[in-house]
Amino acid sequence: MKTKTLTIQLNQNQLPVLPAEPGAHLTFTIHNNGNELELVGNKAGLLLLAKAALGMAETIRKDGFHIHLDDLYSINSDRKSILIRREENQNYD
Repeated sequence: MKTKTLTIQLNQNQLPVLPAEPGAHLTFTIHNNGNELELVGNKAGLLLLAKAALGMAETIRKDGFHIHLDDLYSINSDRKSILIRREENQNYD
């Protein structure tokens, strides 16, 4: 199995630094009466999503900070909002 490393940099405000990937595309579709989320993207879009998710997991901010990938990058032509937020102390039974 081939192993790859994905590095996330945080800036001085402890926010993830997400460099723009040229040609990134990412969108989603909801199926099965709203019970299934299908994420679709090219390599650059999926890497951007992975970096954003890892960056949010590592950030120590607790002030409601979140990332709107669609606002930062033109990653989907469907005009769908893709938001990533870290949430703590929730009961997910």
